[in-house]
Amino acid sequence: MIPAATQTLAEILAGGISLLSTEQIDFNHPGVGQNINPRLNLYCYNIQENVYRQSSCQHSRSTDNSGLLTPRWFDVSFLVSAWDFTSLGEQRLLSEALILLLHHHSIQEEVLAPALRGHGELAMTVCAIHPMDAAALWNALGVPLRPALYVTLTIPLNLHISSATEPRPVNYPKKV
Repeated sequence: MIPAATQTLAEILAGGISLLSTEQIDFNHPGVGQNINPRLNLYCYNIQENVYRQSSCQHSRSTDNSGLLTPRWFDVSFLVSAWDFTSLGEQRLLSEALILLLHHHSIQEEVLAPALRGHGELAMTVCAIHPMDAAALWNALGVPLRPALYVTLTIPLNLHISSATEPRPVNYPKKV
């Protein structure tokens, strides 16, 4: 599901930013092997269960007749940074990304990658200043502080009950 979230965001960005295609979106650590060709870096830096979404579903662990558990919801956070020959080029790319993403307070189902479909539109938040200290995040990444967008997409994780996924009993050796 996480690659599907990344794919969805990359396709939205590539489809609406001038002079940018999916080949110009990098998914690696933002400080690793950076070249200066114009591009966006879409780096997944945090995944955590959305307890508010879970608690709104009273029976979030129940199953239906198909053997599927109702999904567990996770917030997947991305750091979107721009890289170019000049700071003005980076600012242009980041501005276009911000304008494009702000048009989506949620992502419609038809825009989602196929693995994310079937749950309706998904919530997305975009902010220029993340509640977490941006300097601390960039420092943890080992990259000098730079302008970026912080995008969080709330996605479902579907669990399927089958004999292959059920935990197996552990046979401990008997003590003699």
